[in-house]
Amino acid sequence: MARRARWFISGTGFGVGLAVWMRKKIKDRVEEVTPLAIAKAAVESIARLTDRIGDAVIDARAEAAQTEALLRKQMGLDDGTKPQVKR
Repeated sequence: MARRARWFISGTGFGVGLAVWMRKKIKDRVEEVTPLAIAKAAVESIARLTDRIGDAVIDARAEAAQTEALLRKQMGLDDGTKPQVKR
């Protein structure tokens, strides 16, 4: 009889614990798909994308300036002279 009671109590405890855990997980998932939560996630995603695009533009401008300086040096434009064009 004691074995049956122990297994019944263990099973009941496990079942109640699992039910509470599942209820919390389901509640969290439902809150994730509310219109407000979806809008908030979209705004955060757009903000991250904007930051990444801004960083890419800054990097591109720096690279373009570096390349322009190198080309000007190769063409002899740094010292104020015009480039030699062969015809």
